[in-house]
Amino acid sequence: MYTGPNSARRLRTRRNRRAQGVSAIACCAVSFALIGTHDEAHAQLVELNELTIIGTRTEVTVQDNPRSVSVVDQKQLERQAPLSVGEAIRDIPGVELVDSSVPGMKRLRIRGESSRRVTILLDGQEITDHSTYGTPILINPAAIERIDVLRGPASVLYGAKAIGGVVDIITKKGVPGKAVEVELGGTYYSGTDGWQGWASAGGTLGNFDYRVTAGIAAHDDQRTPKGEFTSTGRLETTAWNTDDISAHLGYTFGAERNHYFAVKAQQYRLDSESWKDPSTITGSPPDIGGLTDFTIDLPQRDLRKVGVYYDAKDLGGPVAKVHFDAYYQTVERLFENNVEVFVPQFFVPNPGPVGPPVFSVGPFTIGNRATSDDTLTNYGATGQIDLEAFRHHYTIVGVEYLADVLETDKTRAQTETSPSGTTVDAGTSFQQARIDTLSVFAQDDWELVPNLNLITGVRYNYIETKLEESRSTDAALPTGSVTQHETSTSVALTYTGFQNITLRALYSSGYINPTLIQSFSRTVAGNQVVFGNPDLELETATNYELGFRFDGDHLAVDVVGYYTTSENYITRVECQASGATCPQPFAADDTVYINADEATTWGVELVTQYTIPGTRVTPYVTGAFTRRRLDFEQFSTYDTNVPLLSGRYGLRIEHDIHGINAWADLFARTSTGVKETFPTEDGSTTNEVDGWSTLNFALGGTYGENDKYRLVVEFANLTDEEYRPLNDALPGVGRSVAVTAAAKF
Repeated sequence: MYTGPNSARRLRTRRNRRAQGVSAIACCAVSFALIGTHDEAHAQLVELNELTIIGTRTEVTVQDNPRSVSVVDQKQLERQAPLSVGEAIRDIPGVELVDSSVPGMKRLRIRGESSRRVTILLDGQEITDHSTYGTPILINPAAIERIDVLRGPASVLYGAKAIGGVVDIITKKGVPGKAVEVELGGTYYSGTDGWQGWASAGGTLGNFDYRVTAGIAAHDDQRTPKGEFTSTGRLETTAWNTDDISAHLGYTFGAERNHYFAVKAQQYRLDSESWKDPSTITGSPPDIGGLTDFTIDLPQRDLRKVGVYYDAKDLGGPVAKVHFDAYYQTVERLFENNVEVFVPQFFVPNPGPVGPPVFSVGPFTIGNRATSDDTLTNYGATGQIDLEAFRHHYTIVGVEYLADVLETDKTRAQTETSPSGTTVDAGTSFQQARIDTLSVFAQDDWELVPNLNLITGVRYNYIETKLEESRSTDAALPTGSVTQHETSTSVALTYTGFQNITLRALYSSGYINPTLIQSFSRTVAGNQVVFGNPDLELETATNYELGFRFDGDHLAVDVVGYYTTSENYITRVECQASGATCPQPFAADDTVYINADEATTWGVELVTQYTIPGTRVTPYVTGAFTRRRLDFEQFSTYDTNVPLLSGRYGLRIEHDIHGINAWADLFARTSTGVKETFPTEDGSTTNEVDGWSTLNFALGGTYGENDKYRLVVEFANLTDEEYRPLNDALPGVGRSVAVTAAAKF
């Protein structure tokens, strides 16, 4: 991993919807305050002293970082029982968890930007997906050391897709000071009648460090309160299973032990169903027409990855550090989609010169079945040099190459059944397309005067997208090769002249190139066949921020206000007969991707905690105010599936009881309701979900040297509220409990 300048500025330690939910927290605050009796160091909810490389690609504390960053460290991860990585960071302000009704395949939205516009890194290396939904996070939480999150555009440092932000998942290494340490653990979830277990072995032998982690999980249909979404208390077709294995081997060498080489390998396999929203089934024969069946199955989503890393530091002269990494990754996925529509009998005028004035048509049923068997191959490399060639300057320069190759086997079958008989239109196709991206980047951190730093950055990107015509069999696909260029910039100021306070200002930009599916593909979406468009432009974003951080003896505050504009959003439209919105050579009845939408987002994000002096009692609040407007070709709307207010607030305590480091956390998660309005052929339509609030309680403790034994119990949604967080998320789990136990040997 990258490390940064050994400067005092970077390495210094700073001392410096339900009323019952609110009532319960207020009542418990009094009793909890009586328990905490020592003002001691404990797990922080606001990690301002934590060192991170995200936001600068050099080692710097969260407190002094010029960007909006958050860290979920090992201690915080061990105090949760997350079903997925996404749930481990869902309480960071501005972060929202979505799954597009596919359990076990969580994706992240940041500041209202779709998951497709968020860069996901695994040990600093990008995971790409090239789906219209975004990149799912396919890794076992038990294998993770920490998670670093950056909010807002950051393409200068992290390239394509970093419009919404960046998430860097850092996996565990060997155990220092031990030849071997074994950890066994497991979690039971009543919300899915599910469980997951893991085993890990790691240690250090001489100059080598190693770790192997394996896990398995099995979950049944999700439990949800009876009501709008289910009449049985179960969400049908929401079962999912995973298994995974990962390995790390590192070697430290050199006379000063200042060189490090590592190899990491991961395999993660997912089998998931897809929930069918009852509201989408609009009709049943023979009374009325409409959608009568809609199913999606994802029996395979397998990731395999191997990466190599080299770091050198304390080299002397102007070169402070050197970093190089390379990786090769494949994602194999199988998608099966079945749609059935019933059209009742209707009457139309007779166009002929003879016969009755009207005649009947139907009734008939149209069924569409499509499968897509894909292999996505990614490989790339990054080199970075850190320089201290000039006084008061710390400069990084680097080069990055990334290749994405998508191979897809598609089958389709349309069946039409009417009184006159059944007709079938079926076909198969094979497609291969690729994107190659070459980037050079640089960043300079200049101490203008004591405590005032100017951080500037620039990245140039060369992007080539093409359909491998010799390997593609679908004659209806657009062909050709597209070359695009993009330059991203950033400018930031940080001021640390006041005790315990950091002030910061930031301008940054981001971009994302069209996916291979949007550029060169023909896919089935419901009843529509959607064509790719090779003439699509890059989506871009510009961002402005003002931030304040305070890290005192008892109080920590991190607050930021931001304003972001995004352009050339890609959407799909039905071509009109006039051809006004339809690029050539598409026909009037085709559906095709075009650049049509723009977005403007502004808001405030807050994280704060206060430890009551003389106690280990800590009330805290994390939250976001977000206002987002989408500008379509036809109209503009603030109904963008983004809550105006969302967050978590609660009270956490810690106490030592007979050698057990015990803790408890009573908290509420809450969100205002959301609406989502989007254009249709006849105008627009709006989906809506209500605001919600859940009351939750978690407790646990560790015992023994180096926290040898660990137990965590989480009680979720104590009031058993029926809710749906967002339009593209599964309904929430009802009242449930999760129990995690782990031991190290």
